[in-house]
Amino acid sequence: MNESDNALRIEATVIGTLLQDSSRIGEVVAELNPSDFGQNMTRAIYDVICNLHFAGAPINAVTVLHELGDEWTEAIAEMRKYTTDEVVYYANMVKEENRLHSIRAAAMGVSSAANLSDAAKGIDRLNTLVMNRRSAEVVSSSDAARDFLSTPEKAEYLPWGFKALDEYVDCELGDFVVIGGYPSAGKTLLSIQFALEMAKRYRVGYFSLETSPKKLTNRIMSHLSAVPLSSIKHRERLSKDDWKDLAAAVEKFNGLALDMVDAGGMTVRDIQALTLNKQYQVVFVDYLQLLNAQGATRYEQVTNISQALHTMARVNKVTVIALAQLARPDKSQGKPQPPTMSSFRESGQIEQDADIAFLLWPADPNDNSSDRVFKIGKNKEGERMKMDMLFDGKTQTLRPRPETKGEHYRKIHKQIREAAKSSAPQQMSFTELGDDEGGELPF
Repeated sequence: MNESDNALRIEATVIGTLLQDSSRIGEVVAELNPSDFGQNMTRAIYDVICNLHFAGAPINAVTVLHELGDEWTEAIAEMRKYTTDEVVYYANMVKEENRLHSIRAAAMGVSSAANLSDAAKGIDRLNTLVMNRRSAEVVSSSDAARDFLSTPEKAEYLPWGFKALDEYVDCELGDFVVIGGYPSAGKTLLSIQFALEMAKRYRVGYFSLETSPKKLTNRIMSHLSAVPLSSIKHRERLSKDDWKDLAAAVEKFNGLALDMVDAGGMTVRDIQALTLNKQYQVVFVDYLQLLNAQGATRYEQVTNISQALHTMARVNKVTVIALAQLARPDKSQGKPQPPTMSSFRESGQIEQDADIAFLLWPADPNDNSSDRVFKIGKNKEGERMKMDMLFDGKTQTLRPRPETKGEHYRKIHKQIREAAKSSAPQQMSFTELGDDEGGELPF
Protein backbone atom coordinates (compact mmCIF):
# COMPACT_ATOMS: atom_id res chain seq x y z
CA MET A 1 0.00 0.00 0.00
CA ASN A 2 1.51 3.36 -1.03
CA GLU A 3 1.33 6.59 0.95
CA SER A 4 -1.69 7.89 -0.99
CA ASP A 5 -3.67 4.67 -0.43
CA ASN A 6 -2.89 4.76 3.28
CA ALA A 7 -4.06 8.39 3.55
CA LEU A 8 -7.28 7.50 1.71
CA ARG A 9 -7.94 4.57 4.07
CA ILE A 10 -7.46 6.78 7.15
CA GLU A 11 -9.89 9.37 5.79
CA ALA A 12 -12.36 6.66 4.72
CA THR A 13 -12.28 5.24 8.25
CA VAL A 14 -13.38 8.59 9.69
CA ILE A 15 -16.19 8.89 7.11
CA GLY A 16 -17.32 5.25 7.54
CA THR A 17 -17.47 5.59 11.32
CA LEU A 18 -19.64 8.72 11.11
CA LEU A 19 -21.99 7.06 8.63
CA GLN A 20 -22.42 4.12 11.00
CA ASP A 21 -22.50 6.11 14.27
CA SER A 22 -23.58 9.74 13.93
CA SER A 23 -23.27 10.27 17.70
CA ARG A 24 -19.50 10.74 17.18
CA ILE A 25 -19.89 13.66 14.78
CA GLY A 26 -19.51 16.33 17.48
CA GLU A 27 -16.10 15.00 18.56
CA VAL A 28 -14.82 14.91 15.00
CA VAL A 29 -16.13 18.31 13.89
CA ALA A 30 -14.31 19.85 16.88
CA GLU A 31 -11.05 18.58 15.36
CA LEU A 32 -11.53 18.55 11.59
CA ASN A 33 -12.51 20.97 8.84
CA PRO A 34 -13.41 19.67 5.37
CA SER A 35 -10.22 21.36 4.13
CA ASP A 36 -8.20 18.98 6.32
CA PHE A 37 -9.06 16.10 3.99
CA GLY A 38 -6.47 15.53 1.29
CA GLN A 39 -8.66 13.39 -1.00
CA ASN A 40 -11.36 15.08 -3.11
CA MET A 41 -13.86 12.26 -2.59
CA THR A 42 -13.66 12.09 1.19
CA ARG A 43 -13.55 15.89 1.46
CA ALA A 44 -16.83 16.18 -0.46
CA ILE A 45 -18.56 13.54 1.68
CA TYR A 46 -17.33 15.07 4.94
CA ASP A 47 -18.49 18.52 3.80
CA VAL A 48 -22.02 17.14 3.36
CA ILE A 49 -21.87 15.41 6.77
CA CYS A 50 -20.88 18.74 8.41
CA ASN A 51 -23.70 20.61 6.65
CA LEU A 52 -26.25 18.03 7.81
CA HIS A 53 -24.87 18.19 11.35
CA PHE A 54 -25.12 21.99 11.57
CA ALA A 55 -28.61 21.87 10.07
CA GLY A 56 -29.73 19.42 12.76
CA ALA A 57 -30.58 16.74 10.17
CA PRO A 58 -30.00 12.99 10.66
CA ILE A 59 -26.67 11.67 9.38
CA ASN A 60 -26.55 8.29 7.68
CA ALA A 61 -25.82 6.75 4.28
CA VAL A 62 -29.32 7.60 2.98
CA THR A 63 -29.28 11.33 3.91
CA VAL A 64 -25.72 11.82 2.69
CA LEU A 65 -26.46 10.06 -0.60
CA HIS A 66 -29.57 12.20 -1.02
CA GLU A 67 -27.41 15.33 -0.88
CA LEU A 68 -24.65 14.02 -3.13
CA GLY A 69 -26.66 12.17 -5.77
CA ASP A 70 -26.96 8.55 -6.94
CA GLU A 71 -23.56 8.62 -8.67
CA TRP A 72 -21.99 8.48 -5.18
CA THR A 73 -23.70 5.17 -4.24
CA GLU A 74 -20.62 3.03 -4.79
CA ALA A 75 -18.33 5.44 -2.92
CA ILE A 76 -20.67 5.60 0.09
CA ALA A 77 -20.96 1.82 0.17
CA GLU A 78 -17.16 1.52 0.10
CA MET A 79 -16.73 4.01 2.96
CA ARG A 80 -19.10 2.08 5.22
CA LYS A 81 -16.68 -0.86 5.21
CA TYR A 82 -14.21 1.08 7.39
CA THR A 83 -15.02 1.85 11.03
CA THR A 84 -13.13 2.38 14.29
CA ASP A 85 -13.82 2.97 17.97
CA GLU A 86 -10.96 5.50 18.01
CA VAL A 87 -12.41 7.96 15.52
CA VAL A 88 -10.89 11.05 17.24
CA TYR A 89 -7.44 9.48 16.96
CA TYR A 90 -8.03 8.89 13.24
CA ALA A 91 -9.33 12.45 12.86
CA ASN A 92 -6.08 13.77 14.28
CA MET A 93 -4.18 11.53 11.88
CA VAL A 94 -6.08 13.11 8.98
CA LYS A 95 -5.27 16.59 10.23
CA GLU A 96 -1.60 15.86 10.81
CA GLU A 97 -1.23 14.16 7.43
CA ASN A 98 -2.73 17.17 5.68
CA ARG A 99 -0.47 19.57 7.57
CA LEU A 100 2.58 17.48 6.71
CA HIS A 101 1.59 17.54 3.04
CA SER A 102 1.17 21.33 3.17
CA ILE A 103 4.53 21.77 4.94
CA ARG A 104 6.28 19.68 2.29
CA ALA A 105 4.68 21.75 -0.48
CA ALA A 106 5.66 25.00 1.26
CA ALA A 107 9.22 23.74 1.73
CA MET A 108 9.41 22.93 -1.98
CA GLY A 109 8.23 26.48 -2.68
CA VAL A 110 11.06 27.88 -0.55
CA SER A 111 13.67 25.71 -2.28
CA SER A 112 12.48 26.84 -5.72
CA ALA A 113 11.94 30.53 -4.83
CA ALA A 114 13.05 32.92 -7.54
CA ASN A 115 14.33 35.54 -5.10
CA LEU A 116 14.91 36.26 -1.42
CA SER A 117 11.56 38.02 -1.01
CA ASP A 118 9.64 34.97 -2.27
CA ALA A 119 11.75 32.72 -0.03
CA ALA A 120 10.94 34.89 3.00
CA LYS A 121 7.20 34.65 2.23
CA GLY A 122 7.54 30.89 1.92
CA ILE A 123 9.33 30.65 5.26
CA ASP A 124 6.58 32.71 6.89
CA ARG A 125 4.05 30.29 5.39
CA LEU A 126 6.05 27.38 6.84
CA ASN A 127 6.05 28.99 10.29
CA THR A 128 2.29 29.47 10.07
CA LEU A 129 1.77 25.79 9.22
CA VAL A 130 4.08 24.55 11.96
CA MET A 131 2.51 26.79 14.62
CA ASN A 132 -1.08 26.10 13.51
CA ARG A 133 -3.39 25.51 16.47
CA ARG A 134 -7.08 24.82 15.93
CA SER A 135 -8.19 22.73 18.88
CA ALA A 136 -9.61 24.80 21.71
CA GLU A 137 -8.83 24.00 25.33
CA VAL A 138 -12.10 23.08 27.04
CA VAL A 139 -12.03 22.83 30.85
CA SER A 140 -15.08 21.51 32.69
CA SER A 141 -16.15 22.97 36.03
CA SER A 142 -15.18 19.73 37.81
CA ASP A 143 -11.70 19.76 36.23
CA ALA A 144 -11.29 23.45 37.08
CA ALA A 145 -12.33 22.81 40.70
CA ARG A 146 -9.93 19.87 41.01
CA ASP A 147 -7.11 21.95 39.54
CA PHE A 148 -7.91 24.81 41.93
CA LEU A 149 -7.66 22.54 44.98
CA SER A 150 -4.42 20.93 43.75
CA THR A 151 -2.69 24.29 43.21
CA PRO A 152 0.17 24.83 45.70
CA GLU A 153 -0.58 27.19 48.57
CA LYS A 154 2.15 29.58 47.42
CA ALA A 155 1.53 30.70 43.84
CA GLU A 156 4.52 31.29 41.57
CA TYR A 157 4.76 34.63 39.82
CA LEU A 158 7.54 36.15 37.76
CA PRO A 159 10.04 38.19 39.81
CA TRP A 160 10.73 41.80 38.81
CA GLY A 161 13.66 42.48 41.11
CA PHE A 162 11.94 45.38 42.90
CA LYS A 163 10.11 44.61 46.15
CA ALA A 164 7.29 47.09 45.55
CA LEU A 165 6.68 45.76 42.05
CA ASP A 166 6.70 42.13 43.21
CA GLU A 167 4.03 43.02 45.77
CA TYR A 168 1.73 44.74 43.26
CA VAL A 169 2.15 42.74 40.06
CA ASP A 170 1.27 39.02 39.87
CA CYS A 171 2.54 38.08 36.42
CA GLU A 172 2.21 34.48 35.21
CA LEU A 173 3.47 32.56 32.20
CA GLY A 174 1.18 33.40 29.29
CA ASP A 175 0.66 37.07 30.19
CA PHE A 176 1.30 39.90 27.73
CA VAL A 177 3.15 42.82 29.32
CA VAL A 178 3.96 46.18 27.74
CA ILE A 179 6.58 48.71 28.85
CA GLY A 180 5.78 52.11 27.36
CA GLY A 181 8.13 55.07 27.33
CA TYR A 182 9.29 58.04 25.32
CA PRO A 183 12.45 57.60 23.21
CA SER A 184 15.52 57.37 25.50
CA ALA A 185 13.33 57.18 28.62
CA GLY A 186 15.10 54.03 29.83
CA LYS A 187 12.81 51.27 28.53
CA THR A 188 15.69 49.06 27.39
CA LEU A 189 17.62 49.65 30.62
CA LEU A 190 14.61 48.70 32.75
CA SER A 191 13.75 45.66 30.64
CA ILE A 192 17.34 44.37 30.88
CA GLN A 193 17.11 44.52 34.66
CA PHE A 194 13.83 42.59 34.53
CA ALA A 195 15.38 40.01 32.17
CA LEU A 196 18.41 39.48 34.40
CA GLU A 197 16.18 38.85 37.41
CA MET A 198 13.84 36.46 35.59
CA ALA A 199 16.71 34.56 33.97
CA LYS A 200 17.70 33.28 37.41
CA ARG A 201 14.65 30.98 37.34
CA TYR A 202 13.31 30.96 33.77
CA ARG A 203 14.62 30.55 30.23
CA VAL A 204 14.59 34.06 28.80
CA GLY A 205 14.97 35.25 25.21
CA TYR A 206 15.72 38.95 24.66
CA PHE A 207 14.86 39.94 21.07
CA SER A 208 16.39 43.32 20.25
CA LEU A 209 15.52 45.04 16.98
CA GLU A 210 17.70 48.10 17.51
CA THR A 211 20.64 47.09 19.74
CA SER A 212 23.25 44.43 18.98
CA PRO A 213 24.00 41.64 21.50
CA LYS A 214 27.49 43.11 21.97
CA LYS A 215 26.13 46.51 23.02
CA LEU A 216 23.54 44.86 25.25
CA THR A 217 26.32 42.87 26.91
CA ASN A 218 28.29 46.07 27.60
CA ARG A 219 25.24 47.59 29.29
CA ILE A 220 24.62 44.44 31.32
CA MET A 221 28.24 44.30 32.50
CA SER A 222 28.07 47.95 33.55
CA HIS A 223 24.89 47.28 35.52
CA LEU A 224 26.18 44.10 37.21
CA SER A 225 29.62 45.49 38.07
CA ALA A 226 28.79 49.18 38.72
CA VAL A 227 31.68 50.01 36.37
CA PRO A 228 30.80 53.03 34.19
CA LEU A 229 29.68 52.12 30.68
CA SER A 230 32.06 54.70 29.21
CA SER A 231 35.03 52.88 30.79
CA ILE A 232 33.81 49.53 29.42
CA LYS A 233 33.57 51.01 25.92
CA HIS A 234 37.14 52.37 26.30
CA ARG A 235 38.85 49.53 28.11
CA GLU A 236 42.18 51.32 28.42
CA ARG A 237 40.48 53.36 31.15
CA LEU A 238 39.70 50.31 33.31
CA SER A 239 41.55 50.00 36.60
CA LYS A 240 42.54 46.78 38.36
CA ASP A 241 39.53 47.14 40.67
CA ASP A 242 37.29 47.61 37.62
CA TRP A 243 38.59 44.37 36.10
CA LYS A 244 38.00 42.59 39.39
CA ASP A 245 34.40 43.84 39.52
CA LEU A 246 33.88 42.90 35.88
CA ALA A 247 35.18 39.39 36.48
CA ALA A 248 32.58 38.94 39.24
CA ALA A 249 29.91 40.33 36.90
CA VAL A 250 30.89 37.87 34.16
CA GLU A 251 30.51 35.00 36.63
CA LYS A 252 27.00 36.17 37.57
CA PHE A 253 26.01 36.66 33.95
CA ASN A 254 27.40 33.29 32.91
CA GLY A 255 25.04 31.51 35.31
CA LEU A 256 21.84 32.96 33.82
CA ALA A 257 19.51 31.31 31.31
CA LEU A 258 19.42 34.36 29.03
CA ASP A 259 19.80 34.50 25.24
CA MET A 260 20.15 37.77 23.33
CA VAL A 261 18.82 37.68 19.77
CA ASP A 262 19.70 40.19 17.06
CA ALA A 263 16.13 40.44 15.77
CA GLY A 264 16.38 43.15 13.11
CA GLY A 265 13.83 42.52 10.35
CA MET A 266 11.99 39.78 12.26
CA THR A 267 8.24 39.18 12.31
CA VAL A 268 6.18 37.89 15.24
CA ARG A 269 6.16 34.49 13.51
CA ASP A 270 9.97 34.48 13.44
CA ILE A 271 10.07 35.23 17.16
CA GLN A 272 7.47 32.56 17.90
CA ALA A 273 9.33 29.92 15.89
CA LEU A 274 12.64 30.60 17.66
CA THR A 275 10.91 30.82 21.04
CA LEU A 276 9.40 27.36 20.66
CA ASN A 277 12.64 25.94 19.29
CA LYS A 278 14.69 27.34 22.19
CA GLN A 279 11.90 26.68 24.71
CA TYR A 280 11.92 30.19 26.12
CA GLN A 281 9.50 30.82 28.97
CA VAL A 282 9.83 34.60 28.95
CA VAL A 283 10.40 36.72 25.84
CA PHE A 284 11.36 40.40 25.65
CA VAL A 285 10.81 42.37 22.42
CA ASP A 286 12.67 45.69 22.05
CA TYR A 287 10.66 47.20 20.58
CA LEU A 288 7.18 46.37 19.30
CA GLN A 289 6.81 49.01 16.57
CA LEU A 290 10.01 47.82 14.83
CA LEU A 291 8.65 44.35 14.01
CA ASN A 292 7.73 43.65 10.41
CA ALA A 293 4.01 43.12 9.80
CA GLN A 294 1.38 43.23 7.11
CA GLY A 295 -1.18 46.03 6.89
CA ALA A 296 -2.30 48.76 4.53
CA THR A 297 -1.57 51.49 7.10
CA ARG A 298 0.83 51.92 9.98
CA TYR A 299 -2.13 51.68 12.36
CA GLU A 300 -3.09 48.27 10.91
CA GLN A 301 0.50 47.03 11.10
CA VAL A 302 0.96 47.94 14.78
CA THR A 303 -2.50 46.56 15.60
CA ASN A 304 -1.60 43.24 13.94
CA ILE A 305 1.73 43.10 15.80
CA SER A 306 0.07 43.68 19.16
CA GLN A 307 -2.64 41.07 18.54
CA ALA A 308 -0.08 38.53 17.31
CA LEU A 309 2.16 38.98 20.38
CA HIS A 310 -0.85 38.65 22.69
CA THR A 311 -1.95 35.46 20.90
CA MET A 312 1.59 34.06 21.00
CA ALA A 313 1.71 34.56 24.78
CA ARG A 314 -1.68 32.95 25.39
CA VAL A 315 -1.32 30.00 23.00
CA ASN A 316 2.24 29.04 23.93
CA LYS A 317 2.06 29.90 27.66
CA VAL A 318 5.04 32.21 27.24
CA THR A 319 5.21 35.59 28.94
CA VAL A 320 5.82 38.25 26.31
CA ILE A 321 7.19 41.57 27.56
CA ALA A 322 7.18 44.07 24.71
CA LEU A 323 8.65 47.54 24.79
CA ALA A 324 6.66 50.23 22.99
CA GLN A 325 7.27 53.85 22.05
CA LEU A 326 4.87 56.43 23.46
CA ALA A 327 3.71 59.45 21.51
CA ARG A 328 5.65 62.59 22.43
CA PRO A 329 3.89 64.75 25.05
CA ASP A 330 2.01 67.79 23.82
CA LYS A 331 3.90 70.95 24.83
CA SER A 332 1.48 73.36 23.20
CA GLN A 333 -0.32 74.09 26.48
CA GLY A 334 2.55 74.76 28.86
CA LYS A 335 4.14 71.99 30.92
CA PRO A 336 4.05 68.52 29.27
CA GLN A 337 1.59 66.13 30.87
CA PRO A 338 2.68 62.67 32.13
CA PRO A 339 1.87 59.82 29.72
CA THR A 340 -1.28 57.76 30.01
CA MET A 341 -2.44 54.46 28.52
CA SER A 342 -3.75 56.37 25.50
CA SER A 343 -0.20 57.56 24.79
CA PHE A 344 0.83 54.33 23.06
CA ARG A 345 1.93 55.38 19.61
CA GLU A 346 0.11 54.36 16.43
CA SER A 347 -2.46 51.93 17.86
CA GLY A 348 -4.88 51.74 20.76
CA GLN A 349 -4.82 47.96 20.35
CA ILE A 350 -1.69 47.80 22.52
CA GLU A 351 -3.66 49.20 25.47
CA GLN A 352 -6.43 46.64 24.93
CA ASP A 353 -4.20 43.59 24.48
CA ALA A 354 -1.91 44.14 27.47
CA ASP A 355 -2.59 42.24 30.68
CA ILE A 356 -0.09 44.51 32.43
CA ALA A 357 1.28 47.85 31.24
CA PHE A 358 4.10 49.92 32.70
CA LEU A 359 4.80 53.57 31.87
CA LEU A 360 8.23 55.20 32.30
CA TRP A 361 9.17 58.86 31.82
CA PRO A 362 11.74 61.45 33.03
CA ALA A 363 10.77 63.31 36.19
CA ASP A 364 11.93 66.51 34.48
CA PRO A 365 10.63 66.48 30.90
CA ASN A 366 13.33 68.97 29.89
CA ASP A 367 16.21 66.95 31.38
CA ASN A 368 16.68 63.41 30.09
CA SER A 369 19.35 62.75 32.73
CA SER A 370 16.85 63.37 35.54
CA ASP A 371 15.40 60.58 37.66
CA ARG A 372 12.47 58.58 36.33
CA VAL A 373 8.83 58.11 37.23
CA PHE A 374 7.50 54.57 36.97
CA LYS A 375 3.78 53.82 36.88
CA ILE A 376 1.64 50.70 36.62
CA GLY A 377 -0.84 51.97 34.05
CA LYS A 378 -2.80 48.72 33.74
CA ASN A 379 -2.95 45.72 36.03
CA LYS A 380 -5.82 43.34 35.23
CA GLU A 381 -5.46 41.32 38.43
CA GLY A 382 -4.04 43.84 40.85
CA GLU A 383 -3.73 47.44 41.89
CA ARG A 384 -1.99 50.29 40.15
CA MET A 385 0.71 52.44 41.69
CA LYS A 386 3.43 54.97 40.92
CA MET A 387 6.97 55.30 42.26
CA ASP A 388 10.03 57.47 41.74
CA MET A 389 13.16 55.76 40.46
CA LEU A 390 16.76 56.89 40.69
CA PHE A 391 18.43 56.91 37.28
CA ASP A 392 22.15 56.19 37.00
CA GLY A 393 23.03 56.38 33.34
CA LYS A 394 26.73 55.84 34.00
CA THR A 395 26.19 52.32 35.33
CA GLN A 396 22.96 51.58 33.45
CA THR A 397 20.85 51.17 36.58
CA LEU A 398 17.38 52.12 37.73
CA ARG A 399 16.37 51.63 41.35
CA PRO A 400 13.40 52.76 43.46
CA ARG A 401 14.07 55.95 45.40
CA PRO A 402 14.24 55.15 49.14
CA GLU A 403 11.52 56.58 51.33
CA THR A 404 12.37 59.67 53.33
CA LYS A 405 11.63 59.65 57.07
CA GLY A 406 8.76 62.05 56.50
CA GLU A 407 7.20 59.80 53.85
CA HIS A 408 7.64 56.76 56.10
CA TYR A 409 5.89 58.39 59.06
CA ARG A 410 3.10 59.77 56.87
CA LYS A 411 2.47 56.28 55.56
CA ILE A 412 2.30 54.86 59.11
CA HIS A 413 -0.13 57.61 60.21
CA LYS A 414 -2.31 56.93 57.17
CA GLN A 415 -2.42 53.21 58.00
CA ILE A 416 -3.37 54.03 61.61
CA ARG A 417 -6.21 56.31 60.44
CA GLU A 418 -7.54 53.69 58.03
CA ALA A 419 -7.38 51.00 60.72
CA ALA A 420 -9.24 53.27 63.14
CA LYS A 421 -11.98 53.90 60.58
CA SER A 422 -12.48 50.19 59.90
CA SER A 423 -12.66 49.33 63.63
CA ALA A 424 -14.88 52.27 64.68
CA PRO A 425 -18.17 51.18 66.33
CA GLN A 426 -21.20 51.49 64.09
CA GLN A 427 -23.78 54.14 65.04
CA MET A 428 -26.96 52.67 66.48
CA SER A 429 -30.03 53.11 64.31
CA PHE A 430 -33.75 52.51 64.87
CA THR A 431 -36.36 51.22 62.44
CA GLU A 432 -40.07 51.78 62.99
CA LEU A 433 -42.21 48.64 62.85
CA GLY A 434 -45.31 48.80 60.74
CA ASP A 435 -48.74 47.67 61.87
CA ASP A 436 -48.49 44.53 59.76
CA GLU A 437 -45.26 43.48 61.46
CA GLY A 438 -47.01 42.66 64.71
CA GLY A 439 -46.43 39.76 67.00
CA GLU A 440 -44.97 39.47 70.42
CA LEU A 441 -42.07 41.74 71.19
CA PRO A 442 -38.97 40.17 72.75
CA PHE A 443 -39.38 42.17 75.99
